[in-house]
This record gives sequence, C-alpha cells and structure tokens, in this order.
Amino acid sequence: MPKRVLTEGETAVLTIIQQGYGAHNSLEKVYFNPGDEAVIFVRLSNGMSIVLANLSTLAAQRADGTIPNDEELRRKWLRMKA
Repeated sequence: MPKRVLTEGETAVLTIIQQGYGAHNSLEKVYFNPGDEAVIFVRLSNGMSIVLANLSTLAAQRADGTIPNDEELRRKWLRMKA
C-alpha cells in the first residue's frame, strides 16, 4: 500500500505505463524509496520485469521539459515500441 498519494505527474506516468504494458502495473505495485520517490518495477504480462521506472523523476523531467513529450517518454525512457 502506498505511503502517500501520487502526484498528478506521477499518476500520468503510471497511466502511460499501464497503457503500454498493462493494468497489472497498478498503484499497488508502486513502492517508495527512502527519498520518498515513487518507483515501480514495470512488468510484461508474462511477469518479466522490463524496466524500473522512477515515477517521481520521470514526472519531474516531463514537467521541466527535460523529457519534451510523452512519445519520447514512452520510447526512450519506458522502452515502449512505437
């Protein structure tokens, strides 16, 4: 169970993950590291882990323009096929 509510940006990144990899990558799978950052081990439908996504960092980089758009987030950072 999460220790806090996800921010709007973290929720947006989690939604993109769910759209690309499936709803089994749910809020219940989100963990919080000692720095209170939200992270998730993104899994394929067969259970194989594909990427560790730091939702907090990705949301911040999306908000400040380091990651300029959702397409780059999907392709480069979350390893989703185009």
